[in-house]
Amino acid sequence: MIVQGPFRKFFKMRSQFLPFSHHGIGEEEIAEVIDTLRSDWITTGPKVMRFEREFASAVEAPEALALSSCTAALHLALISQGIGPGDSVITTPMTFCSGVHAIEQSGARPILVDVEPDTLNIDPANIISAIKDQRRHGQAKNIKAILPVHLYGHPCEMDSLMEIAQYNGLAIIEDAAHAISAAYRGRPIGAQPQSGAAPVLTCFSFYATKNLTTGEGGMLTGPADAIEEARLWSLHGMSRDAWNRYSAEGAWFYEVVRPGFKYNMTDIQAAIGLHQLRKQSRFRARRAEIARRYNTAFSSLTELQIPAQRPHVHHAWHLYVLRLHLDRLAISRREFIEELTACRIASTVHFIPVHLHPYFRDKYGYQPQDFPVAYREFQRIISLPLYPGMSDQDVADVIDAVTFIARKHARRTIAPQPLMTGNNIEGENPRAAHDDCKTQPATHRAFDLFCAAAGLAILAPVFALIALAIYLDDGEPIFYVQPRVGKGLKRFRLFKFRTMAPGSAASGPLTAPGDSRITPLGRWLRRYKLDELPQLLNVLKGEMQLVGPRPELERYVKIFPGEYSELLADPPGITDLASMAFRHEDEMFLAGPLEQQYVARILPEKLQLSLKYRRARTFISDLGILFRTVLGFKSPAAD
Repeated sequence: MIVQGPFRKFFKMRSQFLPFSHHGIGEEEIAEVIDTLRSDWITTGPKVMRFEREFASAVEAPEALALSSCTAALHLALISQGIGPGDSVITTPMTFCSGVHAIEQSGARPILVDVEPDTLNIDPANIISAIKDQRRHGQAKNIKAILPVHLYGHPCEMDSLMEIAQYNGLAIIEDAAHAISAAYRGRPIGAQPQSGAAPVLTCFSFYATKNLTTGEGGMLTGPADAIEEARLWSLHGMSRDAWNRYSAEGAWFYEVVRPGFKYNMTDIQAAIGLHQLRKQSRFRARRAEIARRYNTAFSSLTELQIPAQRPHVHHAWHLYVLRLHLDRLAISRREFIEELTACRIASTVHFIPVHLHPYFRDKYGYQPQDFPVAYREFQRIISLPLYPGMSDQDVADVIDAVTFIARKHARRTIAPQPLMTGNNIEGENPRAAHDDCKTQPATHRAFDLFCAAAGLAILAPVFALIALAIYLDDGEPIFYVQPRVGKGLKRFRLFKFRTMAPGSAASGPLTAPGDSRITPLGRWLRRYKLDELPQLLNVLKGEMQLVGPRPELERYVKIFPGEYSELLADPPGITDLASMAFRHEDEMFLAGPLEQQYVARILPEKLQLSLKYRRARTFISDLGILFRTVLGFKSPAAD
C-alpha cells in the first residue's frame, strides 16, 4: 500500500473517499422539481419546452429538441439526415461506444479513423485518407456523415471538418456529450456555421456525471428542418405530442407518420436542467480553475503529460486526463490507479477505444494497431476527479497524491518533457534523457563541419549536374524543402533534391514502390540516395550531424514523445544504424494505409535501433556507419 513506509511521512491520508464526480444539484433544482411534482405535468410538457428554448439560446442554436439521452440525440440526428442501411459514417475509435452504436442502430456502417496525438480528437487528415480509400474501392458515395467527438471538452478542428464535409457533400453530427460551454474560434459548440455550409447537428449529454445534468437526458440542436424531422421520430412518430393533445389548447386527434421511438424528456428532468443551465458559467469557471491548478502542479513532473489545449478553443474541462510516461515509471497504469484508490481518491480511464471491444473487433476484424495513436495513448491515460463541488483541499489532496506516487515510482531522472499543443511543440529544450547518454561532443561537431564543407566543395559538380537534370526533366523547383523536428524538438528546414512531381508531396509523406508521384529521375536518385546530398547544408548549419537518427515530421514526433525527447537531445543525422537497416523502407509496405503501417510497425523498430545505437555510440562506431553508408553495405541489424 502506498501509505506504508516512508510515504506515510509525506502524505496525509484523507478521512473520506473523494469520488470521481459529483452532481452540482442544489436547492434551486430541488424546488423546481417539487413545483413540477405538484403541477399537472410531470412528463413532456411546458418545462421541457422552456428548457429547449433557453438551451438553444445559450448555445446560439436555431432549434433544440430535449431527449432521453445523448445516444437518442445521436440516433435521431442520423435518421433526420436520411442515413440508413448501405450508408457509412466516419467517426473516431477514441470515444464511448454509444456513438458507434447509434450508427449501427441506424443500419449504417461506422468507418473509424485515428486521432490527433495531442488532443486525441478525430484527425482531419485521416478523414481525408479514409474518403480517398473508399473512393479507390468505389464506395465513397456511401459516406454520408462525419461524427466527431469533442473529447474531454476540447473542441475538434471544426474548420477543417467543415471544409471536408462541404467538399464531399457530408453532414456533420457532433458528439458534444463533453462539450457544453465549449467554443471553437468564439463559436459555441451547438451554434450553426455560416449559411451555405454543410448541415451540422449537435448532440449533448445530461448524464449524472456531465457538466450539466438532468440525471439522464440529452439535447439535439441544429437547423429547424432537421430538428422538426427528429421531433417526429422522438415520440413514436406521432404527429402531435402529449402537450399538444392534453393541454387546454390541444386536440385528441393524432397520426403516426414515422416508425418512431420513445426518446422524450420529462418535465421532471427539465426542471433540473433549467437551473443547471443557469449555473454553467460558474461551473465552467471552477472547472477551468481546477484544471489550471492541476496543470501548474503536474507540468514539472517528467513522468506525466498534462492535457493539450489549443489557443483558439474554449475548453469545457469535462474531464482532466493525464498521460503517464510509463517508460519513466516503475509501476503500470493499473498500479497507479490502485495507489490513488489506496489514498482514497477515485480515478478511471476514458476510454477503451471502440476497436478493442469484442463486438467491433470480431465484426470488422480490427487489430489493436489499426489505430496506432488511439491504441498507444489509451494505454497511458488516467482521468482525475474534476467537478465544481471539489473544495480547494480536495484539489490539493489530488495533487499531493499524484505527485508523490509519480516521484516515489520514478524510474530515473529525465529532463523536462515539452508540452505538445496544437501544431507547435513547446517547452524547455530537453538534454540527455538518460544519465549515461552524453550529448554530441565538440570533436564530433568539428569532424562533421570539416566533412560537410569538404563534401560540398568536392561534390559541387555533382550538385550542378543533378540540379540541371531535374530542371531539364520537369522544371523547378530543384530542391524539396520540408519542416522537420531537430535538436531540442525545434523545427528546421530539411533540404533534399526533389524526386517527386511538383506539388505532389502534399498528398502524403510516405511512398510505396511504384508510387506514380516519383519521377523516373527521382527514382534513380532515391535508389543511390543522391537526393539526400543537400543535407550536407543542414550539417554545415548545425541543424544536423552526419550520424544520428533521421529527422522526422512533427506529426510522428508527437506520437513518440518519450523516444524523441532522448534522441533529439542531439541534432538528427543523415544516417545511423536504423537508416542502414531500413535502407529500402518503401519496399516493406504491405497493401493498405501506408501511415498506419509506418506508425505501428516500421517507426517503432527504427526508434528502438536508434536508441540502442545512441546509448552505445562512439566516434569509431560513427566512422563505421559512415563507411557502410557510403559503400551501400547492409547493416547487420537488418538481417
